[in-house]
Amino acid sequence: MAVFLLSLLVIVWGTTFPIEKIMLESISPFTLNLVRFLIADVVILIIFFPSIKRDFFSIWKAGLMIGISMGAGFVFQTWGLVYTTPAKSSFITSMYVVFAVILSFIFEKTKVSFHTILALIIASVGIYMIELSGSKFDMNFGDFLTFLCAISFAFQVLLMTILTKKHEGKEITLTFYQFLIITVANIPFYAFSSYHDSWNLPDVAFIIYMAIVASIIGIIIQAKYQKKIGTVSSSFIYAGEPVMATVFSVIMLKSTFSKTEIIGFVMITFAAIWAQLFHLSSSSSSSSSSSSSSSSSSSS
Repeated sequence: MAVFLLSLLVIVWGTTFPIEKIMLESISPFTLNLVRFLIADVVILIIFFPSIKRDFFSIWKAGLMIGISMGAGFVFQTWGLVYTTPAKSSFITSMYVVFAVILSFIFEKTKVSFHTILALIIASVGIYMIELSGSKFDMNFGDFLTFLCAISFAFQVLLMTILTKKHEGKEITLTFYQFLIITVANIPFYAFSSYHDSWNLPDVAFIIYMAIVASIIGIIIQAKYQKKIGTVSSSFIYAGEPVMATVFSVIMLKSTFSKTEIIGFVMITFAAIWAQLFHLSSSSSSSSSSSSSSSSSSSS
């Protein structure tokens, strides 16, 4: 169920890329972020007020940690887009799935097997081929900011696993903290932005979809189910995000993709399936070993 729901989540998140592309033709990135998460703040507060009121002060440290990591990711990504191309931004941002595995190895002491490393390499090359189509990569200031964005999102994935396990049953409040801090972080950028927004009816529909479906429902699913399969396995599922983003770009924006990009899709899909199959077989082996040990102890 966790794998299934997180996979659906990746599909939903994939739709937001072409939607944002459409919306950014009439409104600024900071307006988009501010309004999206302000709506998410208000809706989740109204629906889950008793839970948020009960847990708000008891988990404020965890809420700040996970909120700052996600808020920093959105700020660095949006700021970086001023100086770099969307393709390079997407590629670097997508590398958070790789950094999350590395952080899990450092902080969670996760065992990284040969199968995991192989899948990680395949997924990384696949992301590169989709986003940059094999072109040369030169880092500038915007790319550096986006690199910080990827690191921030990787910490958000790591903290989501650790903190939701520690604060079981308080996922709603942790989600509220993330939205609140993203909203606050975008206020100064919005205030000093000289961009003149021009809203239309499709923009309103899109922003409500992103606030409620992609943000509230999406982050709650991540908070509740990511911890069940762990940071590493979740990261390989999230690697499918650029694939779905490209697919929906073709559907919504009539984009086309090259043979190089198609190869990248196949590589990421293969890496995700490979990693999940190995994870499931490892879990089954561990369960069998535990059962055998228990049986032996009982017999003794």
